[in-house]
Amino acid sequence: MSMSLAEKFRPRLHLTAKYGWINDPNGLIKVDGTYHVFYQHDPNSIRHGPMHWGHSSSRDLVNWIQHELALFPDENGTCFSGCAIETEDGKIKLFYTSHRLDEAGRDFQQQCLVHADRSLSKFEKDPSNPVMKNSGLGCFRDPKVFWHAESGRWIMALAHGKTVGQSIGFHSSADLINWAFESEFGNEDGRHGSGHWECPDLLPMIAPDGSRHWVLVAGIGDDAYATGSGTMYFIGQFDGKTFTNSNPPKTELWLDYGRDYYAAQSFFGAHKDAPLALAWSNNWKYCQQTPVEEFSGLMSLPRHLRLVETPDGLRLGSFVPEAVSSAFVTIDLSSGQAQPASGTYRLEETVSLTPGSQVTLSLFGADRPQFTFLRDEYGRTRIRQVRDAYGEMSAFAHDYDVDAGNLGAFTLEVFVDNGLVELNLDKFIWATNVYYPDTPAGAVTLTEI
Repeated sequence: MSMSLAEKFRPRLHLTAKYGWINDPNGLIKVDGTYHVFYQHDPNSIRHGPMHWGHSSSRDLVNWIQHELALFPDENGTCFSGCAIETEDGKIKLFYTSHRLDEAGRDFQQQCLVHADRSLSKFEKDPSNPVMKNSGLGCFRDPKVFWHAESGRWIMALAHGKTVGQSIGFHSSADLINWAFESEFGNEDGRHGSGHWECPDLLPMIAPDGSRHWVLVAGIGDDAYATGSGTMYFIGQFDGKTFTNSNPPKTELWLDYGRDYYAAQSFFGAHKDAPLALAWSNNWKYCQQTPVEEFSGLMSLPRHLRLVETPDGLRLGSFVPEAVSSAFVTIDLSSGQAQPASGTYRLEETVSLTPGSQVTLSLFGADRPQFTFLRDEYGRTRIRQVRDAYGEMSAFAHDYDVDAGNLGAFTLEVFVDNGLVELNLDKFIWATNVYYPDTPAGAVTLTEI
């Protein structure tokens, strides 16, 4: 593979590592005006290996600086996912899951604490690590820590499970060292399949009517909506001990309906009115076979989260910050077709559907559309997503529908960055998918049928 081809699919406006493997975003935090993103990273391979924490930062969420490695494996194991916080007195702390195999070859996971300076350039692991020891759970990982003012305690959300973890546990602490188990959520709620629940996040948010709610976000490693890994969420209430789902237990809500949006996390200390989240744009079904050299894995665009009122009740929408959106060149599709100058661009069009009609969107000069928007005779709109197989990735191909409700007219917004496509309808229904096109800057066609 030539060097030019090796870099063919590296995006211009998304975070990647200069070399090596990355997956889950970790330790997202804004300190003194700078956004810091840590991430699962193997600096020595483009395939998943011993996990370190990589580190990049940005002042504007567009231009990223990659720093030296932040966390390295030690006697407790490799460094799995976690979070970053700032205490009331301005101290920066990181939490991560140490991972190793026990004598029987099973996953053994515990929680560790790291002290950092405000520039996030120096890191010291706490001598009492692990600060939360494993009590016999096969899945015990991905700490997300935040301050709960009403109870006056720190809360840690963790993926929980005896074997396959499919619930979220909540623990509390007054000092970030001594933790007490409070409750567990999810055994009867949401999607359950063969994959772990992972990478929880819990956020207080305000609805359009001014009411306060809590949003619990969790990844599921397999059997998500679009198969493979995906990111779901729950809307409810949290009292410092227990999360209560406001929807029926079997309700499934998805932050993104594509196949490449996983392990979403929000930035600590940034935009409390509209939390800012970032996800890994890949899927555990095929991420080990992606056709790249030099780097493997990338982050999604950052998105502000917001609660929106729908006929089905409160749901979670999201939108890309203006500073990031404006970094894309917007192409004109008024004639139905456009030729982008590069593989990085944005489009925004109003789409109107009548019962029985459909509109197709073709990218990269493809003969058949990647997206079709259809409205049936009952007024229900669906999004059909199509992706062909590629190389050795037999699980990469897909052809499935997303129910978009009663939308007859909507604003279609699409961000394209050298094969990564992030599409949304009315900044509410999202679908993120990675493609490996022959021509990333190929023609774009929007056709009404």
